[in-house]
Amino acid sequence: MHDTFRLSDPEGRDLAAGEYVLGTLEPEQRVEFESLLAVSPELQRSVDAWREHLQLLNQQLTPVSPPQRLWPEIAQRLGLRTGLLHRLGFWRTISGVATAAALALAVMALAPREPAMMPGEYVFVINQPNGQPAWILNATLNGKMMVQAVAPGPMPVGKGGELWMMENGTPVSLGMLPTQGQATMQLPAKMLNLMKTADFAVSMEPSAGAPGGKPSGPVIDEGKLVQIRGNTVSL
Repeated sequence: MHDTFRLSDPEGRDLAAGEYVLGTLEPEQRVEFESLLAVSPELQRSVDAWREHLQLLNQQLTPVSPPQRLWPEIAQRLGLRTGLLHRLGFWRTISGVATAAALALAVMALAPREPAMMPGEYVFVINQPNGQPAWILNATLNGKMMVQAVAPGPMPVGKGGELWMMENGTPVSLGMLPTQGQATMQLPAKMLNLMKTADFAVSMEPSAGAPGGKPSGPVIDEGKLVQIRGNTVSL
């Protein structure tokens, strides 16, 4: 189902929430999903609904006992001693361990988990004009930034999104944002003390960067970094 992983529309996000609860997302997809999950109440509600739905389904399933021949066949493949295998106490122990393991796996799959964030203490969700997330930017205290493309949206040929940070009223380019996947950026050392309060913006610019190092195209979105406390966002 991974070809249905689309976070740019409500149906795609709901399907991704189901795969997230089932644990079938690829590692990169999981990172992308959990980053959006940390800042989206709508997505959090979708995940909770899937967990409740799957829990109800799990409760409706009738337990099925394995056939008696199953354990000996497994033991034979594993090369275990047959004398030990025929002891009733041994099989009860193995059965109990297997049941406990199955229950533990079920609890791990259905229990609420704190969303794992991309590395960083601050986040900035960059939206398209229609309000849909386009990029997610995570920043660390030392100025390292990781940008994840969610759904940047179609742009004219030869155009892309460029990230800017205001330094004493002057926009400073931090680089072009990825059209897909991830990209890392490093904030200049002289600007570290400004990152917590500075304004950030993304404008549409030529793919090679804005001419003359100054914004020239329309602004896609603007805002500030939001501090992450634990795995929650402080607004």
